[in-house]
Amino acid sequence: MQVKKITSGLAQENGYVLEKEGSVVIIDPGTDDSRFFEVIDRLGTPAAILLTHAHFDHIGGVDALRERYKVPVYVHRLESDWLTNGEKNGAHAFNLPVPAMKPAEKVYEGDTLTIGNFTFDLYHTPGHSPGSVVLYMADEKIAFCGDLIFKQSVGRTDLFGGDQATLMGSIERMKHLIPGATVLYPGHGPKTTLEEEKQTNPFFKQ
Repeated sequence: MQVKKITSGLAQENGYVLEKEGSVVIIDPGTDDSRFFEVIDRLGTPAAILLTHAHFDHIGGVDALRERYKVPVYVHRLESDWLTNGEKNGAHAFNLPVPAMKPAEKVYEGDTLTIGNFTFDLYHTPGHSPGSVVLYMADEKIAFCGDLIFKQSVGRTDLFGGDQATLMGSIERMKHLIPGATVLYPGHGPKTTLEEEKQTNPFFKQ
């Protein structure tokens, strides 16, 4: 499987393009940076855009990508209206225009999501936002964790619907749900592992 990381935008948000045996999906396209189109055109037509959450810096490229590739956007049901709501997605807090003008076409259902040759375990991990999710791929031992966990840090909780105690509870659950060797691909910054964060992340020790 290929994982292509594209970091762009004011918040230096990480978006990802995944390819596995001919299937392609996009995760958290924060902008319409031309590198998304270059990578996707090289790897193949995507089947979906998956959002770990719907803050403005993770959805800025959604409209351009779904218009070009005619693909649906998936988001947690608690954030199904966030793509069009600048108060909820945080754009208004930073005096920015709302980045996505159409709502998401799909909401996550159940505990797993299969798209083409991809299978993700879905873990609802609120705290950074009410509908934050972790997309875990057991066979590959990787997880796309959005803004739940960063290398030696955790996501902020001062935006709409955020809550620090809830976020720390979600992190505690993840410690028991996925193996420590799991590679975490976060919404910002470098990748890490759950075990490394257990040992070095100061927020884990509170």
